[in-house]
This record gives sequence, structure tokens and C-alpha cells, in this order.
Amino acid sequence: MYAIKAIYDGNSFNPEEPIPVKGKYEVVITFTNPIITKSTKRKRMLRYFGSWDEEDVKTINEIVEERIHFSTGRDEI
Repeated sequence: MYAIKAIYDGNSFNPEEPIPVKGKYEVVITFTNPIITKSTKRKRMLRYFGSWDEEDVKTINEIVEERIHFSTGRDEI
């Protein structure tokens, strides 16, 4: 038996690693954890801080955006 990781996008499965077999196989598909996007995480965080004013929320969103792209293009990371 082989197990590989894949992501289901609602329509198809996209393997995250090479499939180690050829030909037809019977498979068992197990859905483990939903993928939570950064946008969803941000919305969840902000939901708990309803007392913040618009300027605070704007500042938080700016910080989150900066951190999302923190390692992009950086060789040392």
C-alpha cells in the first residue's frame, strides 16, 4: 500500500508528490483537514477584535500583507 499527499480543490485531486505506481489501482480517499487560506485566517482574527476602529483594522491588514510576502525573493530564508 502506498500513501501520498494531495490537495482536493473541489473538483479534482492534485498530488503534492510523485505517484509511485503505474496502471490501475483501487484507492481509498481520506479527507483529513480543510485548507485555511490566509484571507480566512485574517477574517477570523479580525472577528475577535470588533472593538477596534477602522484605522486599527487598516493597520493590522497592512502588517499582515507585509508578512505574507516577507520571504518572497529572499535567498537567506
